Amino acid sequence: MLLLQRARIPAAVLPASIADPAPDPMEPSLLCDIALDGPRIASVARSAAPGAAPPVPGAPTANAVDLDGAMVFPGFVDAHVHLDKAHTWDRAPNRTGRFSEALETLARDREGWTRRDILRRAGFALRCAWEHGTRAVRTHVDTWLPWGEENHAVMHELRGAWRGRIALQTVPLTGIANYSGTEGDAIADLSLKYGACALGGWSPMSPDLPRQLDRLLAIARDRGLGLDLHVDENGSPAEEVLRAVAEAVIRNRFGNPVVCGHCCSLAVQAPERQRSTIALAREAAIRVISLPLCNLYLQDRRGPEFPRTPYWRGITLIHELLDAGVPLACASDNVRDAFHAYGDLDAAEVCIQSVRLAHLDSRLGASVGLVTSAAADIVGLPGMGRVAPGAPSQLVIFPSRSFSEFLSRPGSGRRLVDGEAIREASRPDFGELR
Repeated sequence: MLLLQRARIPAAVLPASIADPAPDPMEPSLLCDIALDGPRIASVARSAAPGAAPPVPGAPTANAVDLDGAMVFPGFVDAHVHLDKAHTWDRAPNRTGRFSEALETLARDREGWTRRDILRRAGFALRCAWEHGTRAVRTHVDTWLPWGEENHAVMHELRGAWRGRIALQTVPLTGIANYSGTEGDAIADLSLKYGACALGGWSPMSPDLPRQLDRLLAIARDRGLGLDLHVDENGSPAEEVLRAVAEAVIRNRFGNPVVCGHCCSLAVQAPERQRSTIALAREAAIRVISLPLCNLYLQDRRGPEFPRTPYWRGITLIHELLDAGVPLACASDNVRDAFHAYGDLDAAEVCIQSVRLAHLDSRLGASVGLVTSAAADIVGLPGMGRVAPGAPSQLVIFPSRSFSEFLSRPGSGRRLVDGEAIREASRPDFGELR
């Protein structure tokens, strides 16, 4: 058993019995002692006053490490990424930064996606995520027949290789309309064959969308699956796929989990429309994943020939969704590809930048959950993303001793706890990809 003493833990990831009464909202964290017993957390208790006996019964002081107030997070949960596209920027850059060019550029690059190529890039991305402290990843997998099978086969291979370290989930990414065509069942069955946890897709607004969503929901229901969709990744007020999905879920009385990623256009709609759509999303029990870094990069962009300052940040209505009780997480999305030139699958960076971009300093407690407990619940892994008895003993130790310090140095180092072992994080070198 290993005892971590005086760990400063965000209250949002602690059991309610420990987190109550609520700490100062400017510093929503508590000094705690954590006893680790192999792969699980044995106990968590508030730290004793200086000189008092350790509050964790039976904890061996010989195997105790005094963290002196260093911040400790549970292993991160990155709820929406694209491993098959990752690290293609050097050979397939997006020279205008436009969404349309991203689609065209990666469509050309996809011709060179072999098992070896995807394994090399996606494997590197997972190693980065691991060294940053992420312990669960949900990736969307490009799925057009017949070539989509190799993408899924590689992700299935990686899932096995990382089992016990990173829980890797997969969701197919294709046009929602494709499920209504002759290949609809085949796409679903192919995805399920390789262990997909939900069906996914994207669609623009169209008169056929309600019918297409009804068909997709029927296919998912027949297979006992939920949905994880890309919706409204643009700045057009007329794009209301989120609303259409919510209406379809209610209309079909669909009870399996439904996740909608992006939801950018919601932020540029009329206030009354925003409120009614959010109410529908809540009624439909939709879960939302915001992708602040990628959408900040893509949305409201003009090409290099007419550059100008963007008028909006590209992110969805995070505060309003949280206020309405809609489950919400933030995630990395694309990493070093034509949709987002930067990134490193670092969920701590996602958290820090989300606080800055969305003014989540007004609800710091909730901000931590967006990449830990709330994210874990959204992807169906409720035992993860928490510092609690029975949770995995996979923790991330930062040198920061307050939220202010944590938010001020995004690039600071960290130590990783796995079981009863502590080590310094060591990120792989980008040179491996050259």
